[in-house]
Amino acid sequence: MTASTKTLMSGLFWGAIAVAVLSGSLVMLRLGVKTSLTPFDLAALRFGVASLLLCGVIWQRGWALEKLGVLGVVALITCNGAPYIMVLSFGFEFAPASDAGAINPGLMAVFVGILGWIVLGETMRPAKVAGILAVLAGTALFTDLVSFRQASIGHLVFATTGGMWASYVIIVRKTNVPALHATAIVAVGSALSFLPVYFVLFGGQILQAPVRDIAIQAIYQGALTGALAVFAFTKSTEYLGASAGAALTALIPIVTLVMGAAFLGETVDGWKITACALVGLGVFLALFAQRSSVASRKPEMTELQSTQRRWFPKKSNA
Repeated sequence: MTASTKTLMSGLFWGAIAVAVLSGSLVMLRLGVKTSLTPFDLAALRFGVASLLLCGVIWQRGWALEKLGVLGVVALITCNGAPYIMVLSFGFEFAPASDAGAINPGLMAVFVGILGWIVLGETMRPAKVAGILAVLAGTALFTDLVSFRQASIGHLVFATTGGMWASYVIIVRKTNVPALHATAIVAVGSALSFLPVYFVLFGGQILQAPVRDIAIQAIYQGALTGALAVFAFTKSTEYLGASAGAALTALIPIVTLVMGAAFLGETVDGWKITACALVGLGVFLALFAQRSSVASRKPEMTELQSTQRRWFPKKSNA
């Protein structure tokens, strides 16, 4: 096996783990809502466990204030932290996990493409436009926008969380905060801001849930999604490059559809399979176009240089 082949296989291996865990997290959120755990309980479990596992990163590296500023840190926590998870969990009250698996990452790619063009000055290449159109077509098929027979509040919620996730991605790209560090900021920041309020308002209700439900969600949402998925995704981007590694998220709709059918008994219709295929193709095209754009530019600035770039700059003392 050549070195290049080994690198490719290693990247695909870690990427497959990340996709499987992230897809499973959508199913586990849906399972939690279908049992006795509320979105508040799920958010508390996810960030409580993840913060314990990732607090060492904050201890060593701090809050990246030199890059983000206070408002940037708050934005990261809001767009991919406890508020994001609570909003996403709320959507599962009205729509199945397979729909979230297509709409959430699909529209995230659409929003990233548009915001990247506006905020980052990225080129809107034909492949990216084709990807955006494919995602919109797949989303329309999922929600039956023509007759509105299948559309629900849940689909609107998933679209909203796609925009929140995209905002998180844009901020991280703009400031060049490493993925593991950004995830630690989100996890620890969410725990510090959300858990005190949760325990004051809802602390007693989680004790009424079966211990089995609590343990399963704590392990999956906290340890696997909050830690392992982040590590696996980071490793895949180290081997494949950031954009190529991110392109693997095109598999999330398909994997979520299979998991939702296997573990939750959700219905898999032919039109849903077609919609998943369109969304997956659209995400891949959009991210493939981004990879081409990156390849045509000069190399990114070094980590030391990037510390001078801020999302929310400080005011001059002059």
